[in-house]
Amino acid sequence: MRITKLSPSGRPPYSYPGEVVYRDETVSVVRCVWTGIKPFQVGSFALEAGDLFIECYYPAQWFNIFVIYDTMGRLKGWYCNLSEPPEMMAEEIRWHDLALDWLALPDGRSLLLDEDEFEALRPSPELRQRAAQALATLQQWRAEGRFPFGAAPLSRFDRRSLPG
Repeated sequence: MRITKLSPSGRPPYSYPGEVVYRDETVSVVRCVWTGIKPFQVGSFALEAGDLFIECYYPAQWFNIFVIYDTMGRLKGWYCNLSEPPEMMAEEIRWHDLALDWLALPDGRSLLLDEDEFEALRPSPELRQRAAQALATLQQWRAEGRFPFGAAPLSRFDRRSLPG
């Protein structure tokens, strides 16, 4: 599986491989490994080489959710990208980033990131409404402990497991 992130302008700044571990009509769950050479600061933690991402893509939602684990299997947090619904193809997932991100941490804290980048896009009233609705849905899912939020062990994401 290939994952391609499209920038707000439509260019593909990132494309990387992943392994589909679950797929149905509501979600595709892909396992990816962070290959960045240098640590990359994200809110209150850094992404480091070898970190495991369990990426959840929803064809009917204006976001995706990355569950991030360190190399020892400890949960770092949930990185949620507000985005247009992804294009789901047999061998590729393409998603159009809207710049606005929400980081949820295991200790209950959360941070809204890149609001300035979102504002620089001069979002239409409709796009603002979709972003607000997506953020509210993410916050609700987290409060309910809905998949993929919660303290599930990493083994939950092996090939034989189903979200739920």
